[in-house]
Amino acid sequence: MAIAQTTKEREAIQSKYNLPKLKSLQSEFQAKQEQKRQEVIRVANQKGWELMKKREDGSFDQLMDISPEGLPIYYTIYNADASRSTRANHLNIGGSLGLSLDGQNMTAHVWDGGATRVTHQEFDGAGGNNRVTINDGVTTLNSNSFHAQHVTGTIVASGVQAQAKGMAPQARALTHDWNNDLTEATSEAAAGMLLSNHSYGYNASALPDWYFGAYIAESRDWDNLMYNSPYYLMVVAAGNDGADNSSNGSPLNGASAYDKLSGHSTSKNNMVVANGQDANVNNDGSFNSVVINSSSSEGPTDDLRIKPDITGNGTGVYSTYDNSDVAYNSITGTSMASPNVTGTLLLLQQHYNNVNGSFMRAASLKGVALHTADDAGIAGPDAVYGWGLLNAKAAAEAISANGGASLISELTLSQGQSYSITVDSDGSSPLLASISWTDPAGTANTGTTNLTTPVLVNDLDIRVTKGGTTYSPYLLTGVNSNTTGDNSVDPYERVNVSGASGTYTITVTHKGSLSSGSQDYTLVVTGLGNALPCTASTPTGLASSNVGSSSATLSWNTVTSASYDVRYRVSGTTTWTTTTSGSASISLSGLTPLTQYEAQVRSRCTDGSTSSYTSSTTFTTTEVQLNYCASNGQNTNDEYISRVQLGSIDNSTGASSGGYGDFTSLSTNLAKNATVSITITPTWTGTVYNEGYSVWVDYNKDGDFADAGEQVYTRSATQTTPITGSFTVPSSAVDGTTRMRVSMKYNGIPTSCESFNYGEVEDYTVNITGTAGDTQAPSVPTGLAASSVTQTSLTLNWTASTDNVGVTEYEVFLGGSSIGTVATTSANITGLTAGTTYSFTVTASDAAGNTSAASSALSVTTTSAGMSCSSTETLPYSEGFESSVGWTQATGDDGNWLRDANGTPSSSTGPSSATEGSYYLYLEASTSGTGQIGSNATAILESPCFDLAGESAATFSFKYHMYGSAMGSLVVQATTDGSTWTTLWSLSGNQGNSWYTANIDLASYLGSDVKLRFVGTTGSSYTSDIAIDDLQVTTGSTGGGDNDVTLTIVLDNYPEETSWEILDGSTVVASGGTYGSQADGSTVTEVISLPTGCYDFVINDTYGDGICCSYGNGSYSLTDGGSTLASGGAFGSSETTTFCVGGAVNTSYVISTQSVGQPVSFEIYPNPVVGNSLNIATTREEMNYSITNLSGQIIASGNVKDHKVDVSGLSSGVYMIEIESGGKSVFRKFVKQ
Repeated sequence: MAIAQTTKEREAIQSKYNLPKLKSLQSEFQAKQEQKRQEVIRVANQKGWELMKKREDGSFDQLMDISPEGLPIYYTIYNADASRSTRANHLNIGGSLGLSLDGQNMTAHVWDGGATRVTHQEFDGAGGNNRVTINDGVTTLNSNSFHAQHVTGTIVASGVQAQAKGMAPQARALTHDWNNDLTEATSEAAAGMLLSNHSYGYNASALPDWYFGAYIAESRDWDNLMYNSPYYLMVVAAGNDGADNSSNGSPLNGASAYDKLSGHSTSKNNMVVANGQDANVNNDGSFNSVVINSSSSEGPTDDLRIKPDITGNGTGVYSTYDNSDVAYNSITGTSMASPNVTGTLLLLQQHYNNVNGSFMRAASLKGVALHTADDAGIAGPDAVYGWGLLNAKAAAEAISANGGASLISELTLSQGQSYSITVDSDGSSPLLASISWTDPAGTANTGTTNLTTPVLVNDLDIRVTKGGTTYSPYLLTGVNSNTTGDNSVDPYERVNVSGASGTYTITVTHKGSLSSGSQDYTLVVTGLGNALPCTASTPTGLASSNVGSSSATLSWNTVTSASYDVRYRVSGTTTWTTTTSGSASISLSGLTPLTQYEAQVRSRCTDGSTSSYTSSTTFTTTEVQLNYCASNGQNTNDEYISRVQLGSIDNSTGASSGGYGDFTSLSTNLAKNATVSITITPTWTGTVYNEGYSVWVDYNKDGDFADAGEQVYTRSATQTTPITGSFTVPSSAVDGTTRMRVSMKYNGIPTSCESFNYGEVEDYTVNITGTAGDTQAPSVPTGLAASSVTQTSLTLNWTASTDNVGVTEYEVFLGGSSIGTVATTSANITGLTAGTTYSFTVTASDAAGNTSAASSALSVTTTSAGMSCSSTETLPYSEGFESSVGWTQATGDDGNWLRDANGTPSSSTGPSSATEGSYYLYLEASTSGTGQIGSNATAILESPCFDLAGESAATFSFKYHMYGSAMGSLVVQATTDGSTWTTLWSLSGNQGNSWYTANIDLASYLGSDVKLRFVGTTGSSYTSDIAIDDLQVTTGSTGGGDNDVTLTIVLDNYPEETSWEILDGSTVVASGGTYGSQADGSTVTEVISLPTGCYDFVINDTYGDGICCSYGNGSYSLTDGGSTLASGGAFGSSETTTFCVGGAVNTSYVISTQSVGQPVSFEIYPNPVVGNSLNIATTREEMNYSITNLSGQIIASGNVKDHKVDVSGLSSGVYMIEIESGGKSVFRKFVKQ
């Protein structure tokens, strides 16, 4: 007996696969899974759903997906007698067939809800010790591990306790947790995996009705994997919802006892298993009867495909348990029937390999199993038993008798081709002829209940004829009925000819166009007479198909009972490569791309006679096809990449359709060892957001960006524009053209195969050339700024450029004309004219004479001849309007500021009293009295002169009150020349019925005289009164020295996910993490020195579950002496808290005039609002809200309920929302779509 599935044979399987395609699929599935995982966590946190939902039996369901309707989708877990039922015992050592098949050197893969106890005594034995290995690193047992243990034992238990012996007791098993199953299965399939077991699926009670029987995206993805790895068969439990006739409110045909399959159970290419009770089987393996277990889920699919496919034994199966190394138990369910089938199919693959020297395709394995199954239930296939009870003895006998009493032929049908073969019946058994194929992935249903449109892509047909009689295959006509006729939905068809005698013709054809121009399939025939005589005649119909860059398939018409010699060579050469085939097709591998080959075939009989070779057929291999993974931004309404510059690429574009731009027609040369710069310019259509960036180059031209060094540039989220980075092309890069990917993602660094919410992805071509001289120009100088501006001079400063060798000089341009060069990053400009505006740019050059593009232009105006102040105010200065206005009312505006000691005349606007002393100034937006300037009017109030010549620091502070639904704006400006005013501070919109404080640093005006002014503009109605009070100019120290704050983080069980940063505006002033080197649950303490001011503290968790409390009890606190500035632990992906130190006040929103305290922290989402609800993310519980339009009108108000605000009554547009809680208010702008 030969051993099976050696490394060489796995490599033989791999050689027939498009491995770059599988690698691309793996990346695609991984990106989709990660995006789905993050969305599941986000919505679960928002809605309070359990990620793990405990069941009555102690196991748990896990939240895996969210339906389009927003419903939670949970995964739930669904052998002496088992072996006897499927007749696996006849294949085992000591079995009646004498095959001694115990799964020696075979491997089964198991995905399930928990880890396995690999030390169980049943995983040692004759097949070797430690035969079960955890393959995904998930080693901790959980409350679903009993199930995973039992499933694995049903496949491979060695039989220390005879009743627990598995179907393949000497096989190995690789086990995996069900998280990320599709991505992991893709990786394993690419490595030669043959079979996997999945005894889990969706919890029916939580599904929307249209999911039942539907071919959804998950069904399609598994089909896509199996189509691209045609030796891999996924075995799936049908489910245990047979007694649940209520979860599906709209069953197919109105039959509540049917239509219960969902998710991966509705895929076309897998094997879905129903649960039969112990079968009544004779000692010789002949079948008497079997009864389905009432809990087994029934089909069919919505397009009336025959699902489940087959029945196994899953009732009272005795196998391994997880609570000790010697534990066992009996369990019932399709979860047990599925591994019963998986282990048995593993033996059939082993037997086929022993007989033929290679494994059969998955379609062949599935086809043989369905072909030889024992019919149960109604005659023919049905939606309860499928094609019947698995009969491993009959399947093994068919494999052994191939070429005699049976025929198993792996073939390829090309576009427009028809295949026929003539066979003789044995005259006593029914003649059964079937075809099985692995079909390309179909079109997924996205929400239609009971969609009957077939998802079959390549529709093959089989017919058996004799004389004028045609026999057709089975098909379902309803949930519990079948007939024979034209089957256009199933990728498996079987024709039964009862009472057959004589000669029959079997014909295989197809309808329509075949995807990729051909379809591999397997023909299985049983009930044949003894081996047909062989006449070595020259085969006909030799043709090529599936021609790739290194492989091709040859097929021809069958010569009865013959095997075949196939030879091929490069056209024009003399040496042939010869190989043999037992069927009328063969797959060639190891071919050279873009090369023409010729091939011939001849037949060979067992007596040694051979035919002549056919004439040659020729084919040309294709260029190596690289299938890069998909990546895109799902929404480009707010931001997109508008320009990419690299070498000769300078591509300016608008937003690309679907968030992906294919610019591979644009290319530039990249020399090895050269350092090059890339510049990316974003465009924001409105609000400026933080964007993260990444650039990849496929240096080794293998169709992905996953290799070391291929991510050539990253930039964390920033509002900087443009961003520029550099990278060095490695000497190991493969010459020629390859792919470059540029990606921009909102608020995070993108990955290469990610589909993210906001941003854009663009692909380009780069041509890798040999090492060249220095032709790389320095990067463009950035950050050009002016300082020390006087009437006749100024100083320019900029950020240094980078260069592969080094920058030697910078050239400064005034109005496009060079005014000289400097070696440093600053230049003193003299000889200018007072009160004149100038435009400057700078370029960088290196020793080789390479010059960068010009920097962004900087416009600077020199100071005017100066402002004459006859007198200046004594500092420190204060003005509370107690005796007079104090400042000067400007002329030429719309009116004056009024002095008042009580409330303003209008209701719902203005203060009720001063905040300091008795008097304040205000603008009255009404028009019914003297001095009232009305709506949409501006009044300007100018200060006296302040002499800051001898001061080291100065601050202007004031109180303001801006309450009213139609509120306008307040602006503070400064001048040193009396004519040019610079805006220092501005605020608009309703700020609530409170006095607020603003502080303005006057550092830019030290050393000169300065005047200040208020520019107040009322809104569109009378409810826009603006008031000011308590004006102060202070000098000396502003408290700007460093303030020590202490950050303490108690890490959870995943320190590698935690990081933090402190931002001053968009600038990161301190950061830390991640903490992968720290122990789980350890404490990190950081002391940070900060200048006086206000900051944002941001804590991040890359998994999206915070640091408390699902995976450890983490927490954080940021303190200043005895004051807590920020604290928490339970959050999603990140949490932001604004805080101030050194007595600074956050002028973006101040809580009250008495105590700033902790700001009301909240966020709103989604924004824009696409539905009827605006969500309020905050720890506050009792909140009120009011919504105003851009005209200042309050159009909605009320209490916030369940952290949601109903906006269904709003028209599309832009609005402001005020949230009030505990006497404190904050404001946010949002868009209703």
